Amino acid sequence: MPPPRPTRRRFLGAAGAAAGTAALGACGAGSSQPGPTGTPADSVHLLDAALVVEHMTIHAYDVGLPLLSAATAPRGTAFRQHHLDHRDRLAQIIAGLGGTPTAARDTYDIGPPPTDEAGMLSLAASLEEQATRTHYATLRRLADPGLVQALGSIMADEAQHAAVLRTVLQQDPAPAAFVSM
Repeated sequence: MPPPRPTRRRFLGAAGAAAGTAALGACGAGSSQPGPTGTPADSVHLLDAALVVEHMTIHAYDVGLPLLSAATAPRGTAFRQHHLDHRDRLAQIIAGLGGTPTAARDTYDIGPPPTDEAGMLSLAASLEEQATRTHYATLRRLADPGLVQALGSIMADEAQHAAVLRTVLQQDPAPAAFVSM
Protein backbone atom coordinates (compact mmCIF):
# COMPACT_ATOMS: atom_id res chain seq x y z
CA MET A 1 0.00 0.00 0.00
CA PRO A 2 1.54 3.37 -0.98
CA PRO A 3 2.11 5.92 1.77
CA PRO A 4 -0.62 8.56 2.18
CA ARG A 5 -0.29 11.60 -0.05
CA PRO A 6 1.41 14.46 1.83
CA THR A 7 -0.98 17.36 2.32
CA ARG A 8 -0.77 20.62 4.20
CA ARG A 9 -3.39 19.31 6.62
CA ARG A 10 -1.35 16.14 7.29
CA PHE A 11 1.84 18.19 7.55
CA LEU A 12 0.30 20.57 10.09
CA GLY A 13 -1.26 17.65 11.96
CA ALA A 14 2.02 15.75 12.06
CA ALA A 15 3.85 18.91 13.09
CA GLY A 16 1.40 19.39 15.93
CA ALA A 17 1.71 15.78 17.03
CA ALA A 18 5.49 15.89 16.91
CA ALA A 19 5.54 19.21 18.71
CA GLY A 20 3.17 17.87 21.37
CA THR A 21 5.37 14.83 21.90
CA ALA A 22 8.42 17.04 22.29
CA ALA A 23 6.58 19.38 24.64
CA LEU A 24 5.44 16.52 26.86
CA GLY A 25 8.93 15.06 26.82
CA ALA A 26 10.38 18.42 27.83
CA CYS A 27 7.96 18.59 30.73
CA GLY A 28 8.90 15.11 31.88
CA ALA A 29 5.34 13.91 31.31
CA GLY A 30 5.44 10.17 31.67
CA SER A 31 8.21 7.70 31.14
CA SER A 32 6.66 6.38 27.93
CA GLN A 33 7.61 9.52 25.98
CA PRO A 34 10.24 8.80 23.34
CA GLY A 35 13.65 10.24 23.99
CA PRO A 36 16.64 10.69 21.75
CA THR A 37 17.36 7.75 19.53
CA GLY A 38 20.80 6.53 18.66
CA THR A 39 19.93 4.03 15.95
CA PRO A 40 20.71 5.03 12.36
CA ALA A 41 17.36 3.61 11.16
CA ASP A 42 15.42 5.81 13.58
CA SER A 43 17.54 8.81 12.65
CA VAL A 44 16.90 8.13 8.96
CA HIS A 45 13.15 7.99 9.59
CA LEU A 46 13.18 11.27 11.54
CA LEU A 47 15.38 13.08 9.03
CA ASP A 48 13.31 11.78 6.13
CA ALA A 49 10.21 13.34 7.71
CA ALA A 50 12.15 16.64 7.90
CA LEU A 51 13.05 16.19 4.24
CA VAL A 52 9.37 15.90 3.30
CA VAL A 53 8.77 19.23 5.07
CA GLU A 54 11.42 20.76 2.82
CA HIS A 55 9.83 19.23 -0.30
CA MET A 56 6.44 20.69 0.62
CA THR A 57 7.87 24.13 1.35
CA ILE A 58 9.79 24.18 -1.95
CA HIS A 59 6.55 23.30 -3.72
CA ALA A 60 4.74 26.19 -2.00
CA TYR A 61 7.44 28.62 -3.12
CA ASP A 62 7.28 27.23 -6.65
CA VAL A 63 3.53 27.88 -6.70
CA GLY A 64 3.69 31.33 -5.14
CA LEU A 65 6.85 33.01 -6.42
CA PRO A 66 5.08 34.40 -9.52
CA LEU A 67 2.68 36.24 -7.19
CA LEU A 68 5.43 38.20 -5.43
CA SER A 69 6.23 41.82 -6.25
CA ALA A 70 9.62 43.18 -7.23
CA ALA A 71 10.11 44.11 -3.56
CA THR A 72 9.48 40.63 -2.13
CA ALA A 73 10.46 38.30 -4.99
CA PRO A 74 14.22 38.41 -4.24
CA ARG A 75 13.60 37.30 -0.65
CA GLY A 76 11.17 34.58 -1.73
CA THR A 77 13.66 33.35 -4.33
CA ALA A 78 16.43 33.28 -1.73
CA PHE A 79 14.24 31.39 0.76
CA ARG A 80 13.35 28.86 -1.92
CA GLN A 81 17.06 28.34 -2.58
CA HIS A 82 17.67 27.85 1.14
CA HIS A 83 15.05 25.09 1.13
CA LEU A 84 16.72 23.47 -1.88
CA ASP A 85 19.98 23.56 0.10
CA HIS A 86 18.23 22.07 3.17
CA ARG A 87 16.75 19.35 0.97
CA ASP A 88 20.12 18.49 -0.53
CA ARG A 89 21.86 18.41 2.86
CA LEU A 90 19.17 16.22 4.43
CA ALA A 91 19.24 13.84 1.45
CA GLN A 92 23.03 13.62 1.75
CA ILE A 93 22.84 12.85 5.47
CA ILE A 94 20.09 10.24 4.98
CA ALA A 95 22.09 8.51 2.23
CA GLY A 96 25.20 8.65 4.42
CA LEU A 97 23.28 6.82 7.13
CA GLY A 98 22.35 4.10 4.65
CA GLY A 99 18.81 5.33 3.99
CA THR A 100 17.00 6.28 0.83
CA PRO A 101 15.75 9.86 0.87
CA THR A 102 12.11 10.33 -0.07
CA ALA A 103 11.89 11.87 -3.53
CA ALA A 104 9.87 15.00 -4.07
CA ARG A 105 6.40 14.59 -5.50
CA ASP A 106 5.13 16.63 -8.41
CA THR A 107 2.57 18.31 -6.19
CA TYR A 108 1.58 18.72 -2.55
CA ASP A 109 -1.73 19.78 -1.07
CA ILE A 110 -0.86 23.15 0.47
CA GLY A 111 -4.49 24.13 0.86
CA PRO A 112 -6.15 26.67 -1.37
CA PRO A 113 -3.42 28.03 -3.63
CA PRO A 114 -2.58 31.65 -2.96
CA THR A 115 -4.05 34.10 -5.45
CA ASP A 116 -2.13 37.22 -4.51
CA GLU A 117 1.04 38.38 -2.81
CA ALA A 118 -0.48 38.65 0.66
CA GLY A 119 -1.84 35.11 0.40
CA MET A 120 1.53 33.77 -0.67
CA LEU A 121 3.37 35.60 2.09
CA SER A 122 0.89 34.31 4.68
CA LEU A 123 1.20 30.75 3.37
CA ALA A 124 4.99 30.94 3.37
CA ALA A 125 5.09 32.40 6.89
CA SER A 126 2.79 29.64 8.14
CA LEU A 127 4.88 26.90 6.52
CA GLU A 128 8.14 28.41 7.81
CA GLU A 129 6.76 28.57 11.37
CA GLN A 130 5.52 24.99 11.19
CA ALA A 131 8.84 23.85 9.73
CA THR A 132 10.63 25.50 12.65
CA ARG A 133 8.43 23.68 15.15
CA THR A 134 8.66 20.36 13.33
CA HIS A 135 12.45 20.51 13.01
CA TYR A 136 12.73 21.45 16.68
CA ALA A 137 10.61 18.48 17.72
CA THR A 138 12.66 16.24 15.44
CA LEU A 139 16.08 17.38 16.59
CA ARG A 140 15.08 16.69 20.19
CA ARG A 141 14.73 13.03 19.19
CA LEU A 142 18.20 12.76 17.64
CA ALA A 143 21.05 11.50 19.80
CA ASP A 144 23.95 12.11 17.41
CA PRO A 145 25.42 15.59 18.07
CA GLY A 146 26.34 16.03 14.41
CA LEU A 147 22.76 15.35 13.32
CA VAL A 148 21.42 17.68 16.00
CA GLN A 149 23.77 20.41 14.79
CA ALA A 150 22.79 19.91 11.13
CA LEU A 151 19.06 19.98 11.80
CA GLY A 152 19.43 22.79 14.35
CA SER A 153 21.11 24.92 11.71
CA ILE A 154 18.23 24.28 9.31
CA MET A 155 15.70 25.01 12.06
CA ALA A 156 17.37 28.36 12.80
CA ASP A 157 17.17 29.30 9.14
CA GLU A 158 13.45 28.43 9.08
CA ALA A 159 12.92 30.71 12.09
CA GLN A 160 14.75 33.54 10.31
CA HIS A 161 12.52 33.08 7.27
CA ALA A 162 9.41 33.21 9.45
CA ALA A 163 10.62 36.40 11.17
CA VAL A 164 11.32 38.13 7.86
CA LEU A 165 7.95 37.11 6.42
CA ARG A 166 6.12 38.22 9.55
CA THR A 167 7.87 41.58 9.28
CA VAL A 168 6.83 41.97 5.65
CA LEU A 169 3.26 41.13 6.71
CA GLN A 170 3.56 43.85 9.39
CA GLN A 171 3.29 41.30 12.19
CA ASP A 172 5.51 40.93 15.23
CA PRO A 173 8.59 39.12 13.86
CA ALA A 174 9.37 37.50 17.21
CA PRO A 175 6.07 37.09 19.08
CA ALA A 176 7.54 34.82 21.77
CA ALA A 177 10.83 34.31 23.58
CA PHE A 178 10.82 30.57 22.81
CA VAL A 179 9.79 28.34 19.93
CA SER A 180 6.36 27.18 21.02
CA MET A 181 4.93 23.80 20.34
